[in-house]
Amino acid sequence: MRKILWILALAMVILVAKDTVDTKKHTQLVKSNQIETKDLYKLLQDDVEDLYLVDIREPDQVGHGEIFHFNLVTITRGYLEFQIENKIRNKKSQVVVYCCTGRRGDLAVKTLHEMGYTNVSSLNGGIKKWVADGYPLDTVYGEMFLK
Repeated sequence: MRKILWILALAMVILVAKDTVDTKKHTQLVKSNQIETKDLYKLLQDDVEDLYLVDIREPDQVGHGEIFHFNLVTITRGYLEFQIENKIRNKKSQVVVYCCTGRRGDLAVKTLHEMGYTNVSSLNGGIKKWVADGYPLDTVYGEMFLK
């Protein structure tokens, strides 16, 4: 009985250590796949060819305003896997995903990588940080600065 308890304890230590390593890898992956607001703003100003913005917020959130771009794609996070390939066919295109705070965006980046998209990033801090940093939103009233 004592031997079994030692084996179970050792197995638990190994599982916890593996989970810690996986968490660190995920954190590094997320940070390496984020774009800062100032860098996205520069891309938009430079009119980078083959750049897509993907807004994955829910419809009631989108109604508050969005980041304007000619290649803006609006798909809720729940339908991303089902609709993205019809909206962005070239998997080498530069894709920036954003949501409210950046959390769903990070998950969407992981999913898009798994689907074969190679140049994908998430807006760090989401649209809330975009607004807090003083960048404009496109609204039903026109472009607005909400700072």
